[in-house]
Amino acid sequence: MTTINSKLRWGDLIDPDDKSKGKYFPVHRHQEAILNAGSNYRFIAAVAGTGGGKTVTGPLWIMHRIQESVKEYGKCLGMVIAPTYKVLSRATMPTLVDTFKDTMFEGEYKESKSQYVLPNDLGVLWAQGADNPGGLEGGQFDFVWGDEGGQFKTKTFHAIEGRTGAKMSPILITTTPYGLGYLHDTWYTRWLAGDQNYFIEQWASHFNPAYPEEEYLRAKATLSPEKFKERYDGLFMRVEGRVYEDFHKCLITATEDDIKMLLELPGKFVGGMDFGWNDPFCALNGKVVDDVLYIWYERYRSRRTLEEHADALPHTLHLYGDETVWYADHDPENIKKLRRGGFKVRRAKKDIIAGILAVNARIRTGKLKVIENRCPALVGESERYRYPDKDEDIVGDKPVDEDNHAMDALRYLVMGLDYREPA
Repeated sequence: MTTINSKLRWGDLIDPDDKSKGKYFPVHRHQEAILNAGSNYRFIAAVAGTGGGKTVTGPLWIMHRIQESVKEYGKCLGMVIAPTYKVLSRATMPTLVDTFKDTMFEGEYKESKSQYVLPNDLGVLWAQGADNPGGLEGGQFDFVWGDEGGQFKTKTFHAIEGRTGAKMSPILITTTPYGLGYLHDTWYTRWLAGDQNYFIEQWASHFNPAYPEEEYLRAKATLSPEKFKERYDGLFMRVEGRVYEDFHKCLITATEDDIKMLLELPGKFVGGMDFGWNDPFCALNGKVVDDVLYIWYERYRSRRTLEEHADALPHTLHLYGDETVWYADHDPENIKKLRRGGFKVRRAKKDIIAGILAVNARIRTGKLKVIENRCPALVGESERYRYPDKDEDIVGDKPVDEDNHAMDALRYLVMGLDYREPA
């Protein structure tokens, strides 16, 4: 076990005569790997089992970033985020406040202003929940720490990546895995591929010397192997209870020449739309050839006007035919606007259960083909779109109402093609 002595590690920022402004932090080797990664990488993730000591690593990492920022800019501007305000206020910020206590970084957490004000004019840490999308927009930060970042939606990652882009500032994610989301699909896969912008450290709960071995073994004996590996070994696993378990079977790769060939074949151009503002707007576009639905285009954006979306879509109409029929969510005003703009839009059949059955029928029969590299949001949501766990307080037989915007657009499209009114 390594001991970090803040009185010694932070040099000029510490008064060596003030013995009260120092604190010892015992860390195990996996935490030390994250701290040693420092700001040498843009994207850093501590992915660990529950109780593994990942969250407390965040404030220790921030202490080093404060030092670097003050030396370079005179003061620092950082951000701390959690999936929700509840997680932020109950776990993330109390951990930071407790870690900073009795060190030279001990300041004041002004919760009503969403700020942790550092002492001696060292700077400010903004504290935000990712369930407040507006709070993540604006400004450029010296560093960002995202706690339980495996729960972040894609738009949250896009926001924090954008808020650190100008300075190419580092981002640290500390989390237990939650299925195969953006963290896995983008950060983890790029790290595995050797991208030098990314650093990932993974460890199981019992690598924390303070975690009870008997609790680790109890969980192993009672949980499903997949859930245990995710929750206690810190491994990325496919989400249990996924709505489209076999979605991977419909994924294909295609070159530009392949798509040009599809364009020349007889068939009809179709699309599906799910409207959104804070939640993403999603439009999927493709073609039905010999009763096989090929999807090769998606637009997946938040906080854009319908006019902006419409302006982005005509190139698909130009390339893929101006006879595209769109099956859209039930928003009369948006449908009117699109129709006035020349789009052929029909109101979608929104029966969720019937729609899921229809999509699964196409997957099983090989009549749905998705060009994987062109539809990352559709593929990503398919990994996370799930039915509720038995211990969740959700009533009914419908999927959880999240990670479903591309899923809804797909369902509208398939229902538009395949649904028939009962005789």
